[in-house]
Amino acid sequence: MAQEKKTKKSSSFFKSLGFIVLVAAAAVFSALGVLGFFQKLDYRMYDFLLGLRREPKQSEKILFVNIDDESIQALGEWPWSRDIIADCLLRIRELGAESVVFDVEYLSPSPRGVAPNAEENMNAAISAGRNDITGVINEFSESVRRGFVSRSELSAVTKDMIANYIDPALSNMQADIASKIYRDNDDYFARAIQFFGNTWLTVNTRDVAITLSDEDRNYAQKRILLSNVTDSGGFISRANQYTSDEQYNGQKTGFSPALHTLISRAAGAGFTNVVIDSDGTRRRIELLYDYGGKYAAQLSFAPLLHILNAERIERTQNSLIVFNALFPGETEKTTVKIPLDGHGRMLINWLHREQGKSFKNESVVFLKDLDFIEEAVVTTLGNICSNELFASDGSALGYMGAAQKLLKQYKTIDEEKQILLARCAGFNEDGELIDGINANEYEAYFAARAAFYDDIGSFIDAGYMSSIEARIAELLKAGLSEEQAGNFIDVMKEQFALLSDNYKTYRQYVNDMKDVYRASYCIIGNTASSTTDLGTNPFTRSYPNVGTHANVMNTILQRDFITPFPWYYGMIAAFLLMFFVMFITYGRSDMMQNVVTGIAVFLIVSVFVFFMIVPGYYIPPVASCLFMLFIYVAGIILRFTLSDREKRFLRRAFSTYLSKDVVNAIVEDPEKLSLGGEDKHITALFSDIKGFSSFSELVTPTQLVSILNEYLGLLSDTILRYNGTIDKYIGDAIVSFFGAPIDLPDHAYRACAAAVRMKQAEKLYNEKHLAHKDIPRELETRIGINTGNMVVGNMGTSMKMNYTIMGNDVNLASRLEGVNKIYKSWILVSETTWNEADSGEHKGELVSRRLDKVRVVGINKPVQLYNILGFKNEMPPDELASLGEFHEALDRYLARDFKKAGKMFMNANKLNPADGASLVFAERCKDYLKHGIPDDWDGVMNMTTK
Repeated sequence: MAQEKKTKKSSSFFKSLGFIVLVAAAAVFSALGVLGFFQKLDYRMYDFLLGLRREPKQSEKILFVNIDDESIQALGEWPWSRDIIADCLLRIRELGAESVVFDVEYLSPSPRGVAPNAEENMNAAISAGRNDITGVINEFSESVRRGFVSRSELSAVTKDMIANYIDPALSNMQADIASKIYRDNDDYFARAIQFFGNTWLTVNTRDVAITLSDEDRNYAQKRILLSNVTDSGGFISRANQYTSDEQYNGQKTGFSPALHTLISRAAGAGFTNVVIDSDGTRRRIELLYDYGGKYAAQLSFAPLLHILNAERIERTQNSLIVFNALFPGETEKTTVKIPLDGHGRMLINWLHREQGKSFKNESVVFLKDLDFIEEAVVTTLGNICSNELFASDGSALGYMGAAQKLLKQYKTIDEEKQILLARCAGFNEDGELIDGINANEYEAYFAARAAFYDDIGSFIDAGYMSSIEARIAELLKAGLSEEQAGNFIDVMKEQFALLSDNYKTYRQYVNDMKDVYRASYCIIGNTASSTTDLGTNPFTRSYPNVGTHANVMNTILQRDFITPFPWYYGMIAAFLLMFFVMFITYGRSDMMQNVVTGIAVFLIVSVFVFFMIVPGYYIPPVASCLFMLFIYVAGIILRFTLSDREKRFLRRAFSTYLSKDVVNAIVEDPEKLSLGGEDKHITALFSDIKGFSSFSELVTPTQLVSILNEYLGLLSDTILRYNGTIDKYIGDAIVSFFGAPIDLPDHAYRACAAAVRMKQAEKLYNEKHLAHKDIPRELETRIGINTGNMVVGNMGTSMKMNYTIMGNDVNLASRLEGVNKIYKSWILVSETTWNEADSGEHKGELVSRRLDKVRVVGINKPVQLYNILGFKNEMPPDELASLGEFHEALDRYLARDFKKAGKMFMNANKLNPADGASLVFAERCKDYLKHGIPDDWDGVMNMTTK
């Protein structure tokens, strides 16, 4: 029997409209997924989920060396002559960096530059040429003088001397000047690249119309391309072709490395080409590029493979495996599996910050500052040395010899640098060193530089100024003028102070920068605001692209990868889950189906989020989530359609006499129709028209109904606008409350604000209809408001019920409406109401005045009355001034100073003639002065009528 029921349920389910919608929706969403319809939404979702994921740790070894705004301002517009970057490389080597990667393409030769010591070289060449020519002329002159050349031979010998001696000497001088005044900056940069040692340049994998000789191309391919890559499935070339078609519309591929003279000195090169998704954002990167069966590595991946000393690389369908890599700080080699997307690209696990706030950042200008400071140190030494001062025996004072020794020491170091650079002849195509610098020579060179600065420190500390001042004192006695003596001492003090300042600055810079550069992987690129080399990543809309290479390197160094899966994995899971949920809830209540399906939607979304955040598995979620959401909404619509007739009946039945909110609450939960109430802290508002009975005698019954409908409609709309609930109409009275069935934390304020707006609506109504003579006189409503615990809910019988309120606090609101008659006021509220209304974000918005404490009929506990006057920012100054006068008068009144109080109440009325309450209190003061008050008078007024 049970089996028969199960079979019947299964048969019914597969024939149901819900199952048909499920299958049809799965087919439609799958087709849209295949067509890439959801791709850009998936990109946005990926960015969102990546932002939820813990930010990867950032390697302390990665360092941006930025060509930034400060550098360009100091060194001139980019691009700079290549000797500037060459100088920086020498400095970076001295500071202890481990590697340098250039995100700058050096594809073409640069113009020759002026040598740094051009003037000195030119003067030396001219001097040598002058000596040669002068020697020839002197020899010729001496020959003529001695008669070795006769007058008849003079012309021929002169021409011969010019042709064979003077012209060649001038030509040699010209050539010598040309060779020494100009420098091949590309050659200098190339030698600096080899001097640093572990420098990585670029190769462009597009056809950029750079012409290479076959020899240079073959050399670059043999030096740059990897041969330890296994790709038996041909995945790399297919992925490269896909990227080429997607990114470059099939533009011809190419192989354009940096200039041969540079690449022949570099450790290697990597390709700079990046992957940009269809929405313009950089999320992924190709790591290898197939060129003729050998492979170029990505710009930051290439040096990283060198640093990790990887044994070999294998490409599989969904990963790139790096075998036996030794990561920094570890002692054992490990094999790393880098997950790839369906087209062979690695998802970059970006830092969540801007480029300038991620990794370490240094400006190129600080490297050049060291050069400038060093030049200033040497110049100052020269200035000190040139200011000669001799002892009485004619020997030079000690500072001159010490300064000359330092200058000679520096010149020797500079000559050694030139020797070392001259030996940077590059590598052959097998990567073997043609000529270069060994470790001992580096150590000796940098030790000599360190010793030079140590000796400068000793020179500064030697206190040479004391010997200079002593000798000047002797010369003063010997007749040297005081002016000359003072000038000399001032100059020397200035030069020694300048030397000391520059020395200390240099030492501080070097120490600080060594802490930053030591063992760092430097990436040099343009980050200035003027650069166009900007892109978008998941977290920043304008990101210098040099940061892409740092994040690629960091992702691999941290081994914190995002593993991508195809979108249809999620689609299959979503379909199976929804099928299961719909099957087990088939035939159950609407509520259960809605809840269980909603839980299933939440569950699948949570799984997507969890997999991305914790293990880093990314499944594109949009197609599957939208599919599930569609099924959920479609199910609700189907179920709603079946029950809509019942709900429409309920709305028609109750909307004629219940507020919209109550009707909505009943439709959403019909159980609210059951009898009973709940105790809630809410605010009740009672309103009643003053003198309505006499007003009704002035019009016909038909007119009365029309007037009352429009007037009460205006007041009711105001109550509803502040989310109040209309309980009932009792003749010309309105009973309403705030805070039920919808919870309103500021229900007291809403009631008071609604009361003020009701009086304003009433004023406009009277002005309009009196002008048209539609009413015989003004309609004026009194309002009472109280806040407290009241019972609210359906009251009555199962045959007749009303959503209403009851309780003592409801009665008090009704009594307060009537108390308005005593004080000639329009809006009275209890102390509880006022304290809640004038609090929180609404503090100070409303204006009220304190009246008596009263004991109303049926309620023994005295109630402090407050008269709501309006919104503070809408009240005239006279009314606000009247309010202050009234409160001071009330204090006098309670202190039994009725004479003074009476006068002040009258003053308050003069400031605001429409204020009737002031006259009520003034009359009461007059009566107390005349008849006196009981001994136990406490200011509480007892109301004897409702």
